[in-house]
Amino acid sequence: MIQTFKFNKAEISFENDKIIISDDAKQQLRRTQFTSAIWVFYGTLSILRYMNTGDQFLLWSGLIIGLGHLVVFVMILFRSTQSEIPFDEVKSIKVKKRFNNSSLDIRLKTNRLRRILKIDETDELKKYIETRFHSSTTV
Repeated sequence: MIQTFKFNKAEISFENDKIIISDDAKQQLRRTQFTSAIWVFYGTLSILRYMNTGDQFLLWSGLIIGLGHLVVFVMILFRSTQSEIPFDEVKSIKVKKRFNNSSLDIRLKTNRLRRILKIDETDELKKYIETRFHSSTTV
């Protein structure tokens, strides 16, 4: 039995033994990596400029920007962009709502996270997950 859910920019199909996801996760990941790398570089340059000028603003803004985006860059390393996920690799599936945005988080047994952003009409998806995956929870 195949169950398919279509959203704004994603489509999720639950087949007998795997989950098939079609979205632009690889492009989003590359964009985030690129922008975070640029901001880390900018923060490093600000700190180096502080050493020449002695301006405290350059030091603190460079530290905040550089370290903040370095944390984002490291968090990206724990993300997955798999388009086909076998059920035996899935640790948990959760529908999360932050502010007014809903997302589907699939935690893999390798502790990587596959996130599908901007899902709407989550009631049907929540019911399906609760009936199909008894050990997984929805929040």
